[in-house]
Amino acid sequence: MLRSTRNEFLIGFTLSVILSLFANFALLIRRYDLMMDSKLPGSSYAIEKYELWFSVLWFFFFSFVLFVLYRWAYRWGDKVFQHKEVKTIGLAMGSIFIVALGLYRAYPVINTAVMGKVCNVSVLHDCAERSIMITEVSGKMLDTVSGSVVEPDKIRVGVNTVFSTAYSNPLLIEHIFVLLTIMLSMLLLHLLDKKQEMKLEYEKIKVEKLQNSYNALMGQINPHFFFNSLNGLNSLIRMGEQEKTLEYLNGLSNVFRYILQSNHKTLVTLDEELQFIKAYTYLLSVRYENKLFFSIRIADICLQKRLPILSLLPLIENVVKHNVISMQHPLQIEIYTTSEDLLVVSNFIQPKMEEYVCNGIGLKNLRGRYQMLVGKNIQIDDSNGYFVVSLPLLNTPERI
Repeated sequence: MLRSTRNEFLIGFTLSVILSLFANFALLIRRYDLMMDSKLPGSSYAIEKYELWFSVLWFFFFSFVLFVLYRWAYRWGDKVFQHKEVKTIGLAMGSIFIVALGLYRAYPVINTAVMGKVCNVSVLHDCAERSIMITEVSGKMLDTVSGSVVEPDKIRVGVNTVFSTAYSNPLLIEHIFVLLTIMLSMLLLHLLDKKQEMKLEYEKIKVEKLQNSYNALMGQINPHFFFNSLNGLNSLIRMGEQEKTLEYLNGLSNVFRYILQSNHKTLVTLDEELQFIKAYTYLLSVRYENKLFFSIRIADICLQKRLPILSLLPLIENVVKHNVISMQHPLQIEIYTTSEDLLVVSNFIQPKMEEYVCNGIGLKNLRGRYQMLVGKNIQIDDSNGYFVVSLPLLNTPERI
């Protein structure tokens, strides 16, 4: 069951109170009539009071016992029948039906015993007679309006007097009504439980799907980055620059460490991402000495805002891949924040002369991760000779 034991008892208690009051509605109305009748003898008034309280408490007890028994029988049956819903519900329904029948049979005995103790000795005989008159609907009753004696069909004491005339069936209709209401209520609770379970299962599948999609996107980043990094290392080795090659390897190990940690993170602060980018730009500065420059201008208020991890990496790689970088054509990449909570990466477009097949995997990957984790789209603008990408920043903590 999805509900806690405390919530189950609260539902059972509330339902039992409502059923008790509803089953004794006619008695409550009669009680009001007796209080308004100033001609009523004192002993009869006291008897009516005792009968009312006994009936109210009895139907509360009857309802609550059936509710608790059903929940217990359902849990036990769920284990025995190994989550077979039909058999489990059948066992629970059968259990409360048998107990309800036993309680109904015990009602006259319990009523006589209780009323015999609570009534005064002086009105004991009168109390017993009144109990029989109310529960078995026999004899004649007191007319609360005129004080005269009338036939039973003119005074209704309890729901049973309307539907039943059998002397051996005291308050039969009320007991059946309560039993059926408990059964229907439990079926309704089962439907609500199943609906909640389906909703939770759907959310679980949705989260797993998002996680799988996210892992697939992250899987695209790492091989792509490793390939570019190895190309840079290969270029330095070919040039025979041993010191720069060693510096590049040391920096590359630090960058790899951050990327490997990205498998356990989704959103990071802008400050964390910038620390990684500074390490990565160092690698590029070694590879493109005096050819590639970076300008980073970040407002302090934006440092603790969040964005998907490794958001800047594909943008910088995209710039390096598609633009000419040489002594004759140096390139500057600008990274800055705006007043609209946007992180902007901008560069002057210097397209390479050779024909290059572009599949756009880097930008597609970043766009997909942003839609998945942030629910917002990145903005791309290549007008006026500049390629500008704007990334929304979040104030909220990490979601996944």
